Amino acid sequence: MSSIDSMKTMADVVQRIEKETPFSEAFQRKVLGSVRRMRRLPQYNVPLEQIPADLNLFDRVWGRGAIRSIPMGFKSKSSYATWRSQVRSALFAVVDSTIVKSKQGSDDEWSQLISDFEANTTLGKKVISISVLAEVARKDGVAPADVSEDWLQCVVDAADTTGRYRSVQAAAQLIHKHGDLSSVAVSSDFDGTSIRKSQRKCVRAQLPEPLATEVREWEQERVRGERVGHRRKRMRGCSQARAKQALSGITYVYRALLECGHIKPEERCSISLLKNADWLEDVIERELEGEFPWEQLKRTTLFEYVNNWKLLVKGCGHDPLPLTDVIRDFADFQNVKSMSDDRRQWCEIFLNDPTKQAILLGLPNRLFKDAKKAMLGYEDGSSHHRNAAIALGIAAGAAAIWTSLPLRISTLTRLSYGGPEADVQLHDARKGLILTTPPDIVKNGYSHSRIHLSPKRGGSPHEIISWYVQNVRPHLLEGHIQSRLRQPNLLFAGVSSSRLGSIWREVTLDAGIPMTPHQIRHALATLLANEQNADYANIAALLGDTEMTVRKNYVFVDRAKKHVDGQNALARIQGNILMRGGV
Repeated sequence: MSSIDSMKTMADVVQRIEKETPFSEAFQRKVLGSVRRMRRLPQYNVPLEQIPADLNLFDRVWGRGAIRSIPMGFKSKSSYATWRSQVRSALFAVVDSTIVKSKQGSDDEWSQLISDFEANTTLGKKVISISVLAEVARKDGVAPADVSEDWLQCVVDAADTTGRYRSVQAAAQLIHKHGDLSSVAVSSDFDGTSIRKSQRKCVRAQLPEPLATEVREWEQERVRGERVGHRRKRMRGCSQARAKQALSGITYVYRALLECGHIKPEERCSISLLKNADWLEDVIERELEGEFPWEQLKRTTLFEYVNNWKLLVKGCGHDPLPLTDVIRDFADFQNVKSMSDDRRQWCEIFLNDPTKQAILLGLPNRLFKDAKKAMLGYEDGSSHHRNAAIALGIAAGAAAIWTSLPLRISTLTRLSYGGPEADVQLHDARKGLILTTPPDIVKNGYSHSRIHLSPKRGGSPHEIISWYVQNVRPHLLEGHIQSRLRQPNLLFAGVSSSRLGSIWREVTLDAGIPMTPHQIRHALATLLANEQNADYANIAALLGDTEMTVRKNYVFVDRAKKHVDGQNALARIQGNILMRGGV
C-alpha cells in the first residue's frame, strides 16, 4: 500500500478503497458514494480522474471548522457536513501511517522530541499539537534547535485553518514550558508568548495641531447641526456615534498622506494645507492599486473615507468642489452606492427559489416551536442546553418582528420595552403588538410610529413576543448577558448586534437558508418590489428608505420573459401590418 503522495486523483482513491483488503465493506459503503458525488458538484463538474487527491487542498477549499454557509450542490447543513466528513475519511484512510512515518524519518529530532513528550503521561493529547508543528518543520527542513521567531510567525500566518493556527500556538508554548523533558536541543525562540497572525491594518497616526482642533470643532458642529444656505439655518444634527465614525476617514487620509510623503510626521499643518485635490487623487490611486503597506480597502470603505475628508474640508469653510471632481472621476466609485453584485445575485437567486422563500416566511413559527420545546427543559438542562434555549428564544422573537417589519439589526436591538412610553407595546389578542421606532435609533431618521404588526400565516408577532417576554427574557436578564451589557429597559435586554447576528446566522443555516440579518431586508424587499403592480412607496415606508433606492436595488428584470413578450408583440405587429397590406 503506497502513500497518498503516489496517488494523483480521486479515481485512484476509489480504486484503492475498492480493491485493497484493509478497507471493510461497511467503510466502502460509507465513503464511496460521497467521493463519487464530487464529480457532480458544480465546484468540480469533472470526472474523478481530474480531481486531485490532496487532503490539504481539500481542506483549503471546503474548510475544517464550523460550517458558516451551505455551498451550491447541498440542500442542508447536515448533508454538507456528512459529505465533507466522509470524503476526508476516504482521503485520510488511504494514507499508510507506517510508511508516512518512515518517510518522515522515525529517528529524526522531531520524532525524538515527540517521543520524549509522550513519555510524560500528564501531557496526554497536548502532544498532538507538536506533531502538527513537526510536519511543517520537516517540509521546511527546520530542526527544533533551528526554529526562529520569524519562521514561527511565517508558519502562523500560513495556517489556513483555525485548528492548525491554534495547534502551532499550543506547540510553541508547550515546548517552551516542558523543553527540559526532552533530550533534543530546542531553540530559545520558543519563548512561551502567544504567537498571533500578522495584522495588516492601517495604523492611524495622531493628528497634529491645528488640524486636531479643526477636526474636533467640526465634529461638535455636526452633532449640533451644520449651518447651510444664505440664511445659515442649522441642519438637523447627526448622532455622536456617526460623528465619531467619520473620524476614521479623516485619520485614514492623514495617514495615507504621510505614507505618500506629502507631509512629514513632525510637521504642523491645518486643513487649508491638506485640502490639495492632487494629493487626494494620489491617495486614491495608490489605495486602489494596493501600493500601501496595509491591507487594501474595499472600494466602498475608501469612498466613505475620502467623502468624509471632503465633508471636513467643506465644514472648515473651504471649497469642496475640486475634491468632488477628483472623487467623481474614478470609475471605481461610479456605482459604489448601488447594491453590490454579490448581494444582487443573492437576491435574484432568492427571488427564483420558492423553497427558500417558504423557509424564510415560515421561520417565526419554526423557531417558536423549537424554542418552546427547548425552554421546557431549561431548569434541568445543562449549561449548553440553557444557552441554546435562550438563543432560540431570541431568534424566535427577532424573526417575529423581522418578517413583519424588516428593521436594521441596530434598530431592533435598541427597541425599548416596559412602560407606557416604550417602543414595543403588547396589548390583548385583538389589538395585538404595536411598535414604534424613534428617530434616534434609526438610520436617516426614517422612523415608524405606532405600527400594528398583524398576524401572518408564518407566525403571529403578538403571540411570539408575548411568549418571549414571559418565558425567555427573564432568564436572559438573570444569567445570560454580562452585567456591563445588561439593559432591562430594552426588549432584547442589551444583546449586542454581533451576538444576535451570530445567533441568526446559525439558526438560518440549520433551516437550510443561511443568511445575515441584513439579508432579511433584501429578501422581503425583493419579493415585494417584484410583485405585479408593486407600490414602491409602501415598500420604501416598510424599509424606512426611499422609493428611488427600492427601484434601483430590488426591481429585477426577467430578461427571458421580456424577450418572449417582445417576440409576441413583434409577431402581432407583423400580422396586423401584413394583413392590411394584403401580403
